[in-house]
Amino acid sequence: MAIDPHAPLTLRQLEDHLWQAADLFRNKVSNQKDYILALLFFKRASDIYLEETAQALVELGNVPGAEELARDRAWHTLVIPEGHSWEEARNTDEDKLGKALNDALAAIGKANPKQLAGVFERTDFNNKQALPNQDLAAIVDHFHQLGPLDSSRVSQDMLGQAYEWLIAKFAASAGKAGGEFYTPGEVGTLAAALLDPQTGHTVYDPTCGSGGLLLAALERARETGQDARSIFLYGQELNPETWAIARMNMLLHGAGDAATIEREDTLAAPAFLTDSGEVQEFDRIIANPPFSPKNWGHARLKSAGDPYDRIKHLPPKSHGEMAFVQHMAASMGPSSKLVCVLPNGVFFRGGAELAVRKDLIEADVIEAIVQLAPDMFYGAGIPAGLLVCNAAKPDDRKDKVLFIDASQRFERRDTKNVLRKDDIKDIVAAYTADGPIDRFSIFADRAEIEAKQFNLTVRRYVQAGGAEANGEVLSLDEAIAALQEARAAREAADAALDELLTQLEGGEE
Repeated sequence: MAIDPHAPLTLRQLEDHLWQAADLFRNKVSNQKDYILALLFFKRASDIYLEETAQALVELGNVPGAEELARDRAWHTLVIPEGHSWEEARNTDEDKLGKALNDALAAIGKANPKQLAGVFERTDFNNKQALPNQDLAAIVDHFHQLGPLDSSRVSQDMLGQAYEWLIAKFAASAGKAGGEFYTPGEVGTLAAALLDPQTGHTVYDPTCGSGGLLLAALERARETGQDARSIFLYGQELNPETWAIARMNMLLHGAGDAATIEREDTLAAPAFLTDSGEVQEFDRIIANPPFSPKNWGHARLKSAGDPYDRIKHLPPKSHGEMAFVQHMAASMGPSSKLVCVLPNGVFFRGGAELAVRKDLIEADVIEAIVQLAPDMFYGAGIPAGLLVCNAAKPDDRKDKVLFIDASQRFERRDTKNVLRKDDIKDIVAAYTADGPIDRFSIFADRAEIEAKQFNLTVRRYVQAGGAEANGEVLSLDEAIAALQEARAAREAADAALDELLTQLEGGEE
């Protein structure tokens, strides 16, 4: 059904239309999501610019030179340079359309350097071999059929939702690579609720992907009545294409002025440093670092060390998650909180990873571990959990860690397990409760954790008073979860043995 350009768009119409655009790009370019998101951003920015210009002309009235004044930056969220609007690019001759789009996006980036410098460098609409003139014209016409994407037809919240939905769809279809740039929205909502950012806070994600966790934290602040305008977001992302998406994501969600998203490798070149060259501290830290990342910097750190004095214990080269955890711990101030998604192996493996856990326990900053269901993350069916750290733990939680077993809290949707609203509510309630909840949460003191050799696997604690201790038969889901943990432990033991043998043979130290 054709879209009425004069009627408000529905979220479903917008989502369906954007996914149809993906079909038009299919088998033409490898990074189709970057092209679709760039066109969506271009059209929205151009239509908002027209809307803001019209509003400025109304306010200026009969002031001499009103049309020129209405183009002043002060009236606009983003500047669209003359000759480079959506309409002007679209009305270009078909054989010059690709160049017109490239020129327009480059001009917009140059006119708005703080927000958009370098963002559109990875989309070449003038690649006629991949995008022949007729095909590109059809794609642009498809976007034009949406009608104006100004605020009178598409609210900022709706556009942000559609943008996140589109990123999620691409993550689902990208397999393992999808998990590198997108964290499922429900997990982000839970992490943000545990983080609980307040008015005036700085919020940091050192592996920010497309920016979803930062935006979840901002949304949490809005929902709880905080002054979101005084919350400042900081992110760093290694992948240049994902970094560009994050930049656009911030702007489309209305967070452009309060967000600083930098590029490059957080472990090799942290972007946020103090004047004295130390890692900057933040009020709130939220992250989903890559699971079992490759080329995370093991060789470099092993040979040259860490110039920022963060990585005290070098993790094995096949499991770099704890390097990111140590970076985040160094980014905590005396009242900071941290919520980080981690695969289960991090909580029980030995060696350097055990040493990191021991340091955090002895510093008394780990406040909670939340076990999630398996198969929640794109490209990673292994179970994962949330590490919650608090540098200012309440007195009644000092020298204790809260363990929450939410491994059975999920609903199967399509090909993934998903947290429901009630699941999130129950987990947050358990986190804020004064005492344990039978077979769901329990507090363990430092002595018990030390006795378990700093193993932070949730089932080692919560199940101690549950079904296993009472001799009851495990459910199928519990048995599967136990099997997955056993397999992960076996793989970790194999990896540790391989590493030891390599050392004995004169390889790695």
